[in-house]
Amino acid sequence: MAAARNLGEREKEVLVLLLQRKSASAVAAELVIANGTAKSHIRHVYKKLDVHSRAELFALFGIDADEGR
Repeated sequence: MAAARNLGEREKEVLVLLLQRKSASAVAAELVIANGTAKSHIRHVYKKLDVHSRAELFALFGIDADEGR
């Protein structure tokens, strides 16, 4: 799906981390980027995948949004 939606390499990395339930701060720390940069990548991922929330993102990939809480 990532290729079909034209996600860049960094956006794919961010997507994987988001699907692992990582926060924006955790994404930034793991990728060694600024918080603002992580948030920008997250916004781009959401826009390209046409979702508006983490719950919608999980639903798109068939992941239970409440699992792991």
